[in-house]
Amino acid sequence: MQAGRPPDPPPKGPYARFPAALPPTAFGPPASALPLLAGIRILAVEDDADSRELLCAVLEMAGAKVLCVESVAQAMDGVYHSFDPDVVLTDYSMPDADGLDLIREFRKVPTTRAVAVPILVLSGHSEEHWRARALAAGAADLLIKPFDPIRLIARIAAAAAPGLARTGAAVEPWHV
Repeated sequence: MQAGRPPDPPPKGPYARFPAALPPTAFGPPASALPLLAGIRILAVEDDADSRELLCAVLEMAGAKVLCVESVAQAMDGVYHSFDPDVVLTDYSMPDADGLDLIREFRKVPTTRAVAVPILVLSGHSEEHWRARALAAGAADLLIKPFDPIRLIARIAAAAAPGLARTGAAVEPWHV
């Protein structure tokens, strides 16, 4: 209410029973309860522009440093031009080259660290065969689309933790 202005009348009609403002926890836990990925470098590969934008926004809001690309070729270009990820998150099905191709290409990078970086595969497939193929190719974890942001962040944090412990870095604690 502004000074000199009368208060707004109470709402009428079908929306009268809804509160004027929703509580901060109406859509899930408060932001302070989200897992934190502070400083974790994530290479995210997703060919669908809307999905990529959402995925990368979620990761950045959790504090990650994210390189978001739409193809295996762009991902490998980023890796060869100094982006050194702690975790790789890739879509399974993409045109030209898929998530399994990314795993194979990434593991060929001439550093010993590339072998230890966890690669998580994200897919909307409901068939079982893709899971076995992804694990056989070297995926550390499998995630299903549509993803739950809190679970996604928690699984990335868990995947990154062993590698960060070896380097002396730390993953922020979370409350789920």
